[in-house]
Amino acid sequence: MEMKIENVFRKIPEFSNIVLDTILFESKYPVMFTCKNKGDLYLFICCLVNAEKVEWIGSKTTYDNLIDLLENKITIRDAFLNITENKIIIEYNGKETDYKIVKGNDVPDDLLPTAGEYMEAEGDEYEEEIRIAAI
Repeated sequence: MEMKIENVFRKIPEFSNIVLDTILFESKYPVMFTCKNKGDLYLFICCLVNAEKVEWIGSKTTYDNLIDLLENKITIRDAFLNITENKIIIEYNGKETDYKIVKGNDVPDDLLPTAGEYMEAEGDEYEEEIRIAAI
């Protein structure tokens, strides 16, 4: 399923100007990344990819939170849950973009990052991202 994440997310009225900021982890596609939207910073995780759809979960975040994540001070799940209560779940089926806002404690566990997992950055792997986030 070929797609450009920004174009998928921009179908959501509140995200009409969203911009992909930094890809923190990727395989064939960005798995964990940040986006900027009207001065707000979001952390997104791609939690499902199959033949029918792609699903992301996102949360507003802060640069301090991201630095803690990249320096292995907090888990990926904590970085995702600890800044704001509202999370956005975005689903794309190749044509339509659907989304819903949910409370953090209402997010299905299988959509959240695995409990206890850290970024496990090696040495200065995220040095550039940390430097930029610290500005």
